[in-house]
Amino acid sequence: MIIGDGAVGLCAVIAAKLRGAKQIIIMSRHEDRQKLALEFGATHIIPERGEEGVQKVMDLTNGFGADAVMECVGNEQSTQTAVAVARPGASIGRVGLPHGKDIDMATTFYRNIFIGGGPASVTTYDKEVLLKAVLDGEINPGKVFTSEYALADINAAYQAMDQRQTIKAAISVS
Repeated sequence: MIIGDGAVGLCAVIAAKLRGAKQIIIMSRHEDRQKLALEFGATHIIPERGEEGVQKVMDLTNGFGADAVMECVGNEQSTQTAVAVARPGASIGRVGLPHGKDIDMATTFYRNIFIGGGPASVTTYDKEVLLKAVLDGEINPGKVFTSEYALADINAAYQAMDQRQTIKAAISVS
């Protein structure tokens, strides 16, 4: 289960597929990102948020919840959603930079949910597996770069990403 359809969330779809996940659910409200998520291996798209989104996940998991959740947004609602869709004993990876209130730890304690996260370097984890998959044409994470800007236009690039006009902007220095 992946919450967030930015570059990190979309790459989490790739990682889940490489790790052998049979069911890959992503919460996404943007049609271009939904198409890319499906291309990368997502099996289900949930555009709803809040209780309605949580219920859709529970329906897809026969009421159990997700075994693993990648929270790739970092806001309070996405964190609460991650806890709500996690089955008892699940793991939640927080890759979205957290801001807002902390999680109600009593809920995670009594449901035996593990929460971990932080910046992780690809050079540290799975470098050989990922590089081989890219070189063999199994994955193409570069598709998250949906526009290119000159260095002089870097502010416009950030604005386009902020306004969801592009997923990730490549900056050319020439």
